[in-house]
Amino acid sequence: MLTQEQNDRLTQVGPGTPMGELMRRYWHPIAASAELDLDNPTKEIRLLGEDLVLFRTTKGVVGVIEPSCAHRKASLAYGVPEENGIRCAYHGWIFDENGRCVDQPSEPEGSKFKEKVRIKAYKAQEIAGVIWLYLGPTPAPLLPNYDMLVWPGVRTTWSVELPCNWLQCMENSMDPLHFQWLHRYWGGWQMNKLMPVEQRDSWNRQIGGRGADHKKIGFEVTDYGIIKRRLVGDETEESDHWKMGHPIFFPNILRIGQDLQCRVPVDDTHTLHFMLEWRALRSGEESTDYIPHEKFEPFDELGKIRRDYVIGQDQVAWIIQGSITDRTTERLGVGDIGVIMYRRLLEEQMRLVQEGEDPMNTYRDASQNEIIIAPCESFDYPGYEGIPRGPFTNIVVNNTVEATLSGEGKILEEFVEAEKVIDTPGQFSLLTPPLKNDIHAK
Repeated sequence: MLTQEQNDRLTQVGPGTPMGELMRRYWHPIAASAELDLDNPTKEIRLLGEDLVLFRTTKGVVGVIEPSCAHRKASLAYGVPEENGIRCAYHGWIFDENGRCVDQPSEPEGSKFKEKVRIKAYKAQEIAGVIWLYLGPTPAPLLPNYDMLVWPGVRTTWSVELPCNWLQCMENSMDPLHFQWLHRYWGGWQMNKLMPVEQRDSWNRQIGGRGADHKKIGFEVTDYGIIKRRLVGDETEESDHWKMGHPIFFPNILRIGQDLQCRVPVDDTHTLHFMLEWRALRSGEESTDYIPHEKFEPFDELGKIRRDYVIGQDQVAWIIQGSITDRTTERLGVGDIGVIMYRRLLEEQMRLVQEGEDPMNTYRDASQNEIIIAPCESFDYPGYEGIPRGPFTNIVVNNTVEATLSGEGKILEEFVEAEKVIDTPGQFSLLTPPLKNDIHAK
């Protein structure tokens, strides 16, 4: 249980707030590169409570600036892309990616007025078909080279904007036990009503194994974030779910299977759930610069929250807590040790920022940012074909906190005969919504 002041401190992300200042020390994915082209050179966005405009020049440079032209406050979202910036639709002033006014075509010849005009601008960078923004003080840290951003491979991206605060999305990632109940029990109950028999049985086989009764959970704090572990069913501590687990890149990215799931704080009551999917190149394939992007709505045609895929069910749990979870009346149990640890870690990192220090998982030395590879269960690491656990063959579990659970639960009748699935490299076929560009299809 938190006080209202503590809850506000963890959830409010606007300029000048403790969490807002912490979040401004990190790069955030805000759009796909494919969303900005010559036909659509601008995009209105909102990040950390600030309204901004993304644009791409005719030379391909991406910028992010405040929405209004400094002249007569017309929206630059309607601007024309030029080689050196975005030209305002109203009187033709041009602003570059640094917010400088570089042209005022109707001012007298020789005028230096433009040198006195500047609007707010932030750092933008493209990698892996994604536009990342940094809204903090300069000099900016390096954009972390997470493995799936830099490995050769095939990628696609998709996103959905959710009507809830970012923290309830991330607390879900500190809660392994939810898989047993949200996905296996409630999710199975939903899927058995929504799906035809063959898809229903596929769901039951896949979720029945990973969602088995949880016996133990553990969390290890690392220099890049947290490793989340679980022990389910008949597994031992030598199983991948316990030995390897999967990472959370602090503060707001879950890395699981072949996914990076980014929970981007739009403002206090909205979150952009931005996903990057990756797989290794198959024989004869080459990486491509163009990476497609799809957008999805959180609600179905009946106005219900979509629940016909794993991540959709996660989003159900986040949204039904309300726009901002009321933590002043919550009651946490032993299974919530990861949530408690994460909140304390957020508080610790907010204090570091207030003291003028860099928070965890920020990089300024390029030699430490060549590639960030973390342990992930049932994952086939490139360059380690045929070697279980890849570079983490000798991994040692060193949990910061862990808890033993009852190992009991309730099973739906439909699961009784379901075959327990042994995880194989890859992801659930029902993890994501139906993607037009399904890079995992055989």
